[in-house]
Formats: sequence, C-alpha cells, structure tokens
Amino acid sequence: MNKFLRWLPALLWAIFVFLLSAMSNPPIPGSHFPMKDKLGHWGLYCVLGWFIAFALRRAHNLSLPKTFVLAMLIGSAYGASDEWHQWFVPNRTCDVMDWLADTLGASSAAAAFYAYESHRSAKANRQPA
Repeated sequence: MNKFLRWLPALLWAIFVFLLSAMSNPPIPGSHFPMKDKLGHWGLYCVLGWFIAFALRRAHNLSLPKTFVLAMLIGSAYGASDEWHQWFVPNRTCDVMDWLADTLGASSAAAAFYAYESHRSAKANRQPA
C-alpha cells in the first residue's frame, strides 16, 4: 500500500493531463504570446516528471541516476501517448513539438529532483564540526 501512495500524485496528475487532452478546447490561462502552448506542455510535464521521480526514488529506492533516466523515459513515453490520444480529439492535433516540450518538461523536473536529492543526501551525510 505504501508504494501505491507514493505513486498516487503521479497517477492523479497523469489523469489530469489526460482529461485536459480529451478537451476539444482546453482552458488556457493568461495572455497570448508565441510558444505559449509549448510552455504549458513543459510546465504540465515538469510536475509529472517530479512526481514520477519522487515515486521511483521513494517507492522503489532506485539510485539517483536510474531515477533520473526512468523519470525522463516514463514522462516522455506518457507525452507520446498523450499526443497520440489528441489525434482522436476534435480540434486537437498530434504535434511532435508538443511531445518535445513534454519530454523537456519531464527531463527538467527529473534533473531538478536529482539535484535536490543529491543536495539533501550530502547535507544529511555531513559530520558536525
């Protein structure tokens, strides 16, 4: 049960992304500027990438390099499946550049998680003076 709870945030976020992708006209907040949708993809997948990295590390006790690589691959694969899903949604398209933004988002979060965990581990291993 503990492993499931560690994966729950990633699962819920993946469902949220799926539901957004199923909308013909998803809500997009804020002003209009070039590449806004790519930034949105990047941000959504940053959150997913962090949750995936967290689950891999905490539920399966993987090394940081394995956590980093698997979080990138899982996030990228989910992004690819999300783009394929959009192919079947009216007014949506399957876009390689969106998938690239998804992959970069998941990779950015996996790298940030790696840095955070490395710092946290180094700090915990320091000996008092």
